Amino acid sequence: MFWSKEKRIFMDYASTTPVLKQVRQVMDKYYDKDFYNPGAIYGEALKVKKDIAEARKKVAKILGASSTGIVFTSSGTESNNLAILGAFEKSKEVFDKPHLLVSSIEHPAVLRAGKEVVRRGGEMSVVEVDEYGVVSIESLKKNLKKNTFLVSFGLANSEIGTIQPISKVARVIKEFRKENNSKYPLLHTDASQAPSFLSVGLEYLQVDLLTIDASKIYGPKGSALLAIRSGVEIQPVTLGGSQERGLRAGTENPSAIVGLSKSLEIAEQDREYESNHLEKLRQEFINLVSQKIPEAIINGSPDNHLPNIISISIPNTLSEFILLKLDKEGVMVSVGTTCSLDEKISGSPVITAIGKDDLKESTLRFSLGKQTTIDEIRIAVEKLYRVTRI
Repeated sequence: MFWSKEKRIFMDYASTTPVLKQVRQVMDKYYDKDFYNPGAIYGEALKVKKDIAEARKKVAKILGASSTGIVFTSSGTESNNLAILGAFEKSKEVFDKPHLLVSSIEHPAVLRAGKEVVRRGGEMSVVEVDEYGVVSIESLKKNLKKNTFLVSFGLANSEIGTIQPISKVARVIKEFRKENNSKYPLLHTDASQAPSFLSVGLEYLQVDLLTIDASKIYGPKGSALLAIRSGVEIQPVTLGGSQERGLRAGTENPSAIVGLSKSLEIAEQDREYESNHLEKLRQEFINLVSQKIPEAIINGSPDNHLPNIISISIPNTLSEFILLKLDKEGVMVSVGTTCSLDEKISGSPVITAIGKDDLKESTLRFSLGKQTTIDEIRIAVEKLYRVTRI
């Protein structure tokens, strides 16, 4: 057998999380007892429709949005596409050649949607980041144009954990709108990695569009949302029925929606404890790595980072080789965002963007979660040390 038979250690929570028991409990009945299509008009179906409305109301309250501003989707990728391409299509009513701004470390879902904007006749520019992965406010100001319809920056990077100064970005955009007497550009943030650790309210962040993915917060896979600030208009990307205010056609998935609502509620409740607990584990991990593998380099911001993500570069190693060796030793980690692993790209574009191109193929991501223990931290570091010394 290729994999270790001893208890395996999962340290890839940034890619996905297990579904909590409390979440599964509220989801289960929609698979058999309440399996009805919420679009039907008989009593049983109307009850399911009411459950969806209640879930939408709870989510809206947490995110500081109106219930009509919550659009349920099947993934964070779909939500990002709806935000970017939906805003693009709407902005063509105003601009001949709408312009999109993204950062150089965005998730593939954002970058590929940006390429689609260009394919459809728009423009895209990339804002630089510093050595910690923080977007440059000066680069943002330099790249803003009168035809910029959207700025899309992830709230927290999924590879290196750096948290972006979204409120500062929002102030720059607000001033730009005022100077140009325009409602554009809009501001979108993919907050998929953040709800367990950061406040993600629309008003708190001062964003117009916000993506949440249930699978990153101990909810079901195939369930996400796009929150839209009141007064912001976008066009649908998926055509068909009138579900989700006409912005996302297709039969709603009651189980996934109710599961997302419950997982977001738990994330809100547990945020302070979860953040403090995982930051302690993260620091222990880094301290042990520094002692045993002194040449290792920790990527990302030392001050403004998620408490669960640790990006480590080990010079003169090949990350995929180390990953496979760790897997054989019973430790599950990643070389970066899982969504980019099928791309024919050598190494991590994020590591290149922060000025460490020579380390792009020598970088691993360890990401911690609710089930991570101090013993797992110590074992994982010991095994990392062992496989890097082979």
